[in-house]
Amino acid sequence: MRATVAFNRLLSPAYLHLGMAAPGFPATFRAGEFIMVRPAWIGDPFLPRAFSIYRISTRPPAAESSAPIVEILYKVLGKGTQCLARMEPGQEVEILGPLGNFFTVPDVQRHVVLVAGGIGVPPIAALATQLAETGNWQLATGNLVVFLGGKTHEDILCVKDFEEAGASIHITTEDASLGTRGLITDLLRPFLLMPPAPRAESRGEASRLTMYACGPPGMLAAVAKLAGEFGVPCQMSVEANMACGFGACMGCAIEIKGETRSFKLVCKDGPIFDSREIVWQ
Repeated sequence: MRATVAFNRLLSPAYLHLGMAAPGFPATFRAGEFIMVRPAWIGDPFLPRAFSIYRISTRPPAAESSAPIVEILYKVLGKGTQCLARMEPGQEVEILGPLGNFFTVPDVQRHVVLVAGGIGVPPIAALATQLAETGNWQLATGNLVVFLGGKTHEDILCVKDFEEAGASIHITTEDASLGTRGLITDLLRPFLLMPPAPRAESRGEASRLTMYACGPPGMLAAVAKLAGEFGVPCQMSVEANMACGFGACMGCAIEIKGETRSFKLVCKDGPIFDSREIVWQ
């Protein structure tokens, strides 16, 4: 699908916010879904890059086009994102999506903990917004808690989104430039030791707490370990390099626990997985 760049804004020296007007793209999405994106006018890099959908917005009624604006946040890391960073309004991109599965929230859930780091923040911010906008769970003061982590303050994204969702926000940075110095798990563990979190001896489906996480592999592995220790169900959005987005290239395989060694594809079976499924390296 062809789309046109509506805006490409700098959030910090390393992060940008890209909006693409995409006629025919669905006007709604479910948090966790992703798209594949590549500039339409270059041959190198040829392969698209995967990005979680951050938001889908609409133009004002008086605008020339009513096409949905598909929004992503991205960090400039390599050739693909360097090309995106140079794109200007009016230029064309090719997008494929929405792809993948999505976060699910039990109707009876009353306490939700969101954990995100760096470029893993956008799908978690989308989830917070959708939780606040829908009436399928009991949103009340203290029921939505967010933990954000990064190397520096420039890695802390979407704070306003979480504030507007009514979340209680806890921030850690490794250089202490924002929030508490340390890793995200340095704050998460003490929280899990306190009510309303279930203690290890009260594990089970009766838990009133569910976690959702996205971020670097090391962070996800540490959060998965804590979730297992405290018996808290945790859904994770896993990041992986992929070339197609629908299972053809087999380039995004991750190892899954089982009696025999087995794998699943992040693009086709994910990107959302139960933290207990994954073999963390």
